[in-house]
Amino acid sequence: MTTYKEIRGTNIEVLASDPSNPVAGQVWYNSTDNVVKGFYVNPGSWSTGNALNLARTTLGSAGIQTAAIAFGGRTADGGTPDANNTELYNGTNWTEVNNLQQARRLVEGAGTQTAALAFGGRSFPPDTTYANTETWNGTNWTEVNNLNNGRYYLAGCGASNTAALAFGGNTGPSAATESWNGTNWTNVNALNTGRPQLAGTGTNTAALAIGGDPSPAITELWNGTNWTEVADLNTGRKNAAAAGITTAALAFGGGGTPPIVANTENWNGSSWTELSDLNAAISKAAGAGTNTSALSFGGNNPPDTISAATEKWTAGPLTVTFTDS
Repeated sequence: MTTYKEIRGTNIEVLASDPSNPVAGQVWYNSTDNVVKGFYVNPGSWSTGNALNLARTTLGSAGIQTAAIAFGGRTADGGTPDANNTELYNGTNWTEVNNLQQARRLVEGAGTQTAALAFGGRSFPPDTTYANTETWNGTNWTEVNNLNNGRYYLAGCGASNTAALAFGGNTGPSAATESWNGTNWTNVNALNTGRPQLAGTGTNTAALAIGGDPSPAITELWNGTNWTEVADLNTGRKNAAAAGITTAALAFGGGGTPPIVANTENWNGSSWTELSDLNAAISKAAGAGTNTSALSFGGNNPPDTISAATEKWTAGPLTVTFTDS
C-alpha cells in the first residue's frame, strides 16, 4: 500500500528511492534522503559560458556541447582579418591548438572534436573563394581533396571527418549538394531552393537545410537521396546556427527582422516551435551539439561587433530537490 506524508497540508507519496521512470509534474518524498523531490521537463534556456580566446565571426565548427572545435573565421574589418586559428572546448574553457592550413572566413565544418572536416570559405585580400578541404585528427589539419564546387556562405554537417554533406552557398546562389566519403566529394541531388547564408545540421544521410537568403524561413529535409521542403521557421532568418538531427534540432540567432535576432526554435521532425531566446542577439555564430545540449559561439552582435561569446543551451527532463526557505 502506498504511504503518503503530509507536508504543509499536501499529501506526498513516500518512496525509499527515486522512481526509475518519473512523469512530468510528479512529486515525492525520498525517505532515504529525507527530502522532497520533483520531476519536470525543462523546455530549455541559455546560460553564459567562457568566451573564445579569439573573437571571430563566420567561423566553422563541429562537435558537442562538452567537446567542440572552432576554426577559421573573420576577426576584423580591413587588413588581413581571416583566421586559421583553431580552439577546442572541454565544456568549460577554450584552448588554442594547431592552426588550419588555409586561413579563411565563411568556412563550414562537420564531424567531432577529434575527427573534424573544414571545407569551402573565402578570404580577403585578394578576394578568393575556396574549394579547399582539410581533415582534423585531433592534433593537426591536413589538406585533402577539394570540393567540386568552390563556395562560401555554404552549410554542412556530418557525424565524422569521413562522412559529411556540403550544400548551398554563394556561387549563383548555389543549390549544389556534395557528399564526402572520407576521400572524395561527389555531386548528389541539389537543394530545391539554391541559397547562401543557410544553416545545416544532421548527417550525410539525414540533414536539415535551414533558412538562408533570399528564402529566410524555408526548411529542407535530406533523406540521403533527395531534398524535400518541410515546415517553415516561425522567424525567418539568414546566418543562423543550428544543432541536432533531423527529428530533433535547434536553430538559433541569425539575421532577420530586426537585422540580428536572438530567437531559438526547436524542430520535432515536423514543425518548429519558438523557445527561450539567446541572452544576446547574434548572427554568423557557430553551433554544436544537440537540441537539448547545444553551444553557440562567436558571431556578430548588433550592429556589427565581432564576438567571442559562448552560450550553452540546456533542455530536457530534470529531477529537482525542493528546499525549505
